[in-house]
Amino acid sequence: MENKTKIKLIFGLGNPESKFKNTPHNFGRDLIENYLDQKSEFTFSILGKYKNIYLAIGKTYMNESGKALKELINKLKINTKNCLIIHDEADLFFLYIKFTFNQSSSMHKGVESIYKLCGNKIWRMRIGIQDKIRKKAEEIILKKLSGKKLIKWEGAKVKFKTILDKLNELPIEKLSLPRDYFHK
Repeated sequence: MENKTKIKLIFGLGNPESKFKNTPHNFGRDLIENYLDQKSEFTFSILGKYKNIYLAIGKTYMNESGKALKELINKLKINTKNCLIIHDEADLFFLYIKFTFNQSSSMHKGVESIYKLCGNKIWRMRIGIQDKIRKKAEEIILKKLSGKKLIKWEGAKVKFKTILDKLNELPIEKLSLPRDYFHK
């Protein structure tokens, strides 16, 4: 992989209803919604911009995210390698982040939908949801955050601006952040 991939679109995975806000399953969507101004709406997606990067969320549920991303890729005429999707990750500690490219879906239904309709040559920002004592993803993903976890999550939303600013300036391969960037 070259060291000069410019991200042109960041897509946050999640469910559209407000009852899912501030649940781990909506981490991607919540981050993007925080910075999504001057929106354009399409059949399956909502699009905005932050400086030179398009930001988007789906109007679909998580498991149909591929429809929304495919619609945007076609409208914007961009390659999937210039896309970053953001989603919850059951294999990482709470708010730890990991950037990957062209890797397995880890059985994440939203990512599987994207791979099925758009291919897997795509960047992913995975945000951890696990506590020190591991739980099944189904026991965590749809529970509202509260207390210290909610406070840390609100802080992560603010810190995400730094990631957006860096991605406006740098290729994603040059983005250097500690895994616990959001967790600190």
